[in-house]
Amino acid sequence: MPKESEPVNVADHLARTSKRQPKRLAIISQNEKGFSPKSFAQLEKEVNGCSIVLHEQGIRKGDRVLLMVRPGYGLILLAFALFRLGSPPVVIDPGMGLRNLLACIRRARPKAMIGIPFACLISRVFRGSFREIRLRIVFREKTFLGKIHASASASLKHCANSVPEDLAAILFTSGSTGAPKGVCYEHKTFSAQIDMLKKNFGITEGETDLATLPVFALFNPALGMTTVIPEMDPRRPSRVDPKKLTESIRRHEVNSSFGSPVIWVKVADYCERHDITLPSLKRIFLAGASVPPALVARLKPLLPNAKILMPYGATEALPITVCDSEEAISLRSSTEKGDGSCLGKPLPGVEIYILPICNSPIPFLSEVDPLPKGMVGEITVGGPMVTKLYHRMPGATFDAKVQHNDKTLHRMGDLGYFDEKGNLRFLGRKAELVQTESGPLETERAEPVANKLPKVYRSALIGLGSGQTKKPALVVEPAPEHYPKSPEEKKSFAKEVLRTLHELDRLRPIKRIFFERNFPVDSRHNAKIHRLALARKWSKKTGVK
Repeated sequence: MPKESEPVNVADHLARTSKRQPKRLAIISQNEKGFSPKSFAQLEKEVNGCSIVLHEQGIRKGDRVLLMVRPGYGLILLAFALFRLGSPPVVIDPGMGLRNLLACIRRARPKAMIGIPFACLISRVFRGSFREIRLRIVFREKTFLGKIHASASASLKHCANSVPEDLAAILFTSGSTGAPKGVCYEHKTFSAQIDMLKKNFGITEGETDLATLPVFALFNPALGMTTVIPEMDPRRPSRVDPKKLTESIRRHEVNSSFGSPVIWVKVADYCERHDITLPSLKRIFLAGASVPPALVARLKPLLPNAKILMPYGATEALPITVCDSEEAISLRSSTEKGDGSCLGKPLPGVEIYILPICNSPIPFLSEVDPLPKGMVGEITVGGPMVTKLYHRMPGATFDAKVQHNDKTLHRMGDLGYFDEKGNLRFLGRKAELVQTESGPLETERAEPVANKLPKVYRSALIGLGSGQTKKPALVVEPAPEHYPKSPEEKKSFAKEVLRTLHELDRLRPIKRIFFERNFPVDSRHNAKIHRLALARKWSKKTGVK
């Protein structure tokens, strides 16, 4: 059991922050009427009121509650109220598509849902997926806040008596390379992550964060950071208006931001065109996909006072490592020669093992011999930030988790190795490894080599055919202005890409180049490429079996 002074429930972190800095702004959200600020004291008061309202409507400790509300203040308010009640919120990214969304709901079996009117309507139309739900609460922010304020005088007598091992939330993965899975977060997992973010990244109370990813915005109230909710559709970050994002950073003197590379490419383009710098930023986190060293180099002069950090992690385990801009730039040449992206060194308290590549479960670490420095295998991690299981998916849990000395390790599904400097290098997803007649070929061996060409926006290594060994090919998404307009231009472009690839012996098996105007990507970051979907498409198109 923790000491009395240590937070147990995630909501305890908010309560303590509200006592230390009650007048400090907790949330700044933007709508058509302008900016709507909330102090930490106001947020804490409304979280308490929200807990009372939800309890009065029938939500109890242990009830899994599906949240289907728009990102913003409402999501933060409801999540912390449910934390306080001990009722785990179930958070599913709606951008994953209706089919996957409904499958996740069936798997989660929530007892209640809180949703906007349209979401509640969906629950009536697709009754089979929502059959376990016994309570529906329609969320209209203005009306709901009225109920909260009406209950302000009531005493909160039903705050959960949590223990660190209690389930705090179920967060579903994006399902970029497989079926989405519900990751079970305990209260102690959240607390460990909050502690690691503070200690390793210098985050302090009173800073301001631009929240481009709604789920990660849930950390901010617990960290004591002001959350600026930008005017953007988080389901489509690639369509963000960089002008609005840049103006939000400047207007609110934002210190920190977490976002996918695709967002910061757009911000960099805008700032370069308009000769703008963003001096208020102390740090930015680039995550969700491999970060091209060229982007890091572009951002440095635009963010004169900021650390550019590339943390590594997943919904199941974060943060694990971090690479800073200096390390990424110093290894740019190595990355662009196919040596893998630099993920940095393990954070204090994190254990990393490189395990032999296999598709079978590994119940105990003692059953395998971790690989030495320089050898490529599956990245497997341990530490206080590692989650223990997937909700109602024992098979997936068995496949992904490894037991070691009373600890649970997580198999990341990523390939990598430790270089001579002790940096973890990323070579791509295990599921996207292309087995060729010449041997295995990882995505990060080929793609950075092609991506360094000025005309190439991004590329994807795929395997053609359905056999055990496949024919490797590279799909290129050119920069829009460089998309070939004729068969001759396409042929010339392909030759240029092949010539660059074939400078490296390991890439000579790649003989085919295909072009796409827009890659299929994940909904959360709009940066993770659906390579397996591209492989299926081009295998069918070329007739390779």
